[in-house]
Amino acid sequence: MSNSKWFANDGKCDVCGRETKIVVCASTMGPVSLAYCKDCLENRAEPYSIMTAYIACAGKWPDDISPEYQARVRRLLAFHKKTEAEFSKDVADLYDEDMYD
Repeated sequence: MSNSKWFANDGKCDVCGRETKIVVCASTMGPVSLAYCKDCLENRAEPYSIMTAYIACAGKWPDDISPEYQARVRRLLAFHKKTEAEFSKDVADLYDEDMYD
């Protein structure tokens, strides 16, 4: 993302939480717009909470998730410094909530 004029607004990045220049874009994990700093946008990062909710809505991790999205999630887990076991538990916790009753 070499065009720094896009990052003209001061704000808080929804992914990493830094107060910096941000741009608001559509998330790749659901119909929502989020604020991204330059680093997070360049890394195509998403907030961890959005990732867990998006995957939980799609089904059980990883069995119900396409190989392409599994690869994307695994890449983002490294970005967030989370293990797959942590992610699996967090998704299962959401999946087991009453939102599916």
